[in-house]
Amino acid sequence: MKDRPITIAKIDSGIVIDHIPAGKAFLISQVLGLNALARKTGDIIAIGINFESQSLNKKDIIKVENLSLTRNMLNVVALIAPMATVTRIENGKVTEKHKVDVPDSVGDIVVCPDRFCITNHEQVPCKFVIVGKGPLTMRCHYCETEFFGPLIKYKEKN
Repeated sequence: MKDRPITIAKIDSGIVIDHIPAGKAFLISQVLGLNALARKTGDIIAIGINFESQSLNKKDIIKVENLSLTRNMLNVVALIAPMATVTRIENGKVTEKHKVDVPDSVGDIVVCPDRFCITNHEQVPCKFVIVGKGPLTMRCHYCETEFFGPLIKYKEKN
């Protein structure tokens, strides 16, 4: 394989989400609403796709200027990319770095796949319990439907 040294510019302040499985960065960006955030703030968001990785073979990476992740945002990253690391950058230096943890439960970031569930008919915020982490399996708090894999649909922020 040909050596291809490609880099994404450094950021002075913000976050780096690294070790995202290849092809998942755009989903994370959509669910977190990073495009809308960039339009609103004018801050730079860089998304790298298919970088070489020793642990994942191929990986994606996201860098966002001037952003701190909320607990809900970290949960999104953990559900989509459970091997990801989040690094906080301040004044051009790493101030914090940690792996994400898949939470025991999540709120209104996933849609229940049961079309008869109350959350799909009324203004009720979704709640899910994580019943398995490999593969990721969830159970709806209201209708108790268990689902995993392609049935997990994330709510996108515009």
